[in-house]
Amino acid sequence: MALRKVRIAQGSLSIWKRVVALFRREPSVLFPFLIIAGIELLALVFLYFSPHFPIKIIMGPPIRRIWGAIYMHYPFFYELLPRLFYYTKIILSIFAGSITSGMAVYAISLAVKSKPVDLKEVFRHVMKRYLSLILLTTILFVAVHFLMKQPSDLLIKYFRAGHPKLLFLGPKFWMVYVVPVMNFVFAVFFQGLFVFSIPFVVIKGKKFLPALGRGMLLFFRLFVRTIVVVAVPMILYIPVTMLRGNISFLADKFMPEVVGIVLLIGILVGTLVVDLLLTTATTLIFLEATDEA
Repeated sequence: MALRKVRIAQGSLSIWKRVVALFRREPSVLFPFLIIAGIELLALVFLYFSPHFPIKIIMGPPIRRIWGAIYMHYPFFYELLPRLFYYTKIILSIFAGSITSGMAVYAISLAVKSKPVDLKEVFRHVMKRYLSLILLTTILFVAVHFLMKQPSDLLIKYFRAGHPKLLFLGPKFWMVYVVPVMNFVFAVFFQGLFVFSIPFVVIKGKKFLPALGRGMLLFFRLFVRTIVVVAVPMILYIPVTMLRGNISFLADKFMPEVVGIVLLIGILVGTLVVDLLLTTATTLIFLEATDEA
């Protein structure tokens, strides 16, 4: 057992060396992540100026109708901005992120096999599998952003119903210590569960359901290694999660505009660090496991 743990640790360390070596040898694999980060940045800028002309012509009516006219005014708009960007990011991730993720995976597979990476050809290849990628990305977002929140929602309902303790522990301990750890564990698990499905689509040419099923089987076959590799970049996102969890406090402490800065940091860390490392490392694992390297 101890020897197996050492091998897993060595394998996890070696994968990051391979990731760095790949970036140095073929920097074009970074482009899909730069593209989606640029799209997210443009979306954030667009939303940030929603209260101002001419963007308020587009964003004003839905904001007034759904949340109220007060949120079109300073400083209340900055309370709404994180929610607006959250919904926008989901849409972008499903319809644009699915393409760039597929492009990144396919570009990595070409680079590993020392084949030329032509981004136009990569894009054409991925677009032929667009529907399957959208479905997979949708399932991932439903799992990560909704299913993983169910335990914490149940705990909130439990304590709001008047129960003073759960397993001899009060609500503060559960919500401050247990829930964040539980959310992180669920996020890592669901990311790992679906992380091999996109490579099965763009590299192996599988349809949606076969790719989903075979991706899950590969995840459970490589369970410990995948969990460790997925967890490492996601740990880097924890400070951003803490910032976003205290975004109201930061806005009150400094200025409302700090909300935009926190969201910008989320794009830089989440897309250009976490997604980049996670996608590259798990694609290398996939190629190794399926004898494609």
